[in-house]
Amino acid sequence: MKSIMVHAGGDDAFESRLQAGLDLARRFHGHMSLILPRPTQDYVAFDMFGGAHFVAEAFEAAENEREKLCTRIDARLKAEDVPWDWQMFDGTTSDALINAGRLADVLVMSLDAAGAASATRAWISDVVTASRTPVLAIPTKAAPLSFDRVMVAYDGGFEAANALRAALPLLQAASVVRISEIEMVPEQFPVTDAATYLSRHGINAEIAVAAKGDKSVEERLLAETKAWAPDLLVMGAYGHGRWRETLFGGVTRFMLGELGIPVLLAH
Repeated sequence: MKSIMVHAGGDDAFESRLQAGLDLARRFHGHMSLILPRPTQDYVAFDMFGGAHFVAEAFEAAENEREKLCTRIDARLKAEDVPWDWQMFDGTTSDALINAGRLADVLVMSLDAAGAASATRAWISDVVTASRTPVLAIPTKAAPLSFDRVMVAYDGGFEAANALRAALPLLQAASVVRISEIEMVPEQFPVTDAATYLSRHGINAEIAVAAKGDKSVEERLLAETKAWAPDLLVMGAYGHGRWRETLFGGVTRFMLGELGIPVLLAH
């Protein structure tokens, strides 16, 4: 992971995203780009007659705040041993990150706090599905990234396979890797294939298959994750495979709202 993009902003969760970007850049000797959206559409006002005009004063005030943010972060990063730059994109947050992710190895975004509104989950769903760039979703209050214990949620689908490949650098850096499958059913791409693939990259992964029982897939996966307590979860996002989740819903949405650990997502 050499090209690391971090969603920058003045929100409270930015500190955790910035720290994650720094952790990745140091671990993989990469370059961190801070992606700052500039949503110009937020400064267009509509009147009752159907007209529209640009609110220049509000835009200029927001530009001043962005400049202050850049100045403050630049001063801080001068003391870090990581190369960085700023990239500013006009448009919505999702569009900015999608455009920035064209040649990124990973995009660092934020997870919602448990029980919070799902605005950031909507951004994550847009970015993962439109850009096909893996997203590392970080909790709002997160400790420095640890690469010790990594769990891979596997269901044999394309999304899970894409996430597995995207996570290779992280899995190679991990001390312990577990591939977790819920109620394995004999199919063309069993969980053992995932373990074989990883072994060819020098990763010795253990396999854990859990019966679904009377719980939903997402509930069982959440229970398995909490029981094993990984530092990072790797999973496919918004798929239509064996778990049959609805786009922007199902397992992915549930897990993003409940986990308190970083999640690497790929589509």
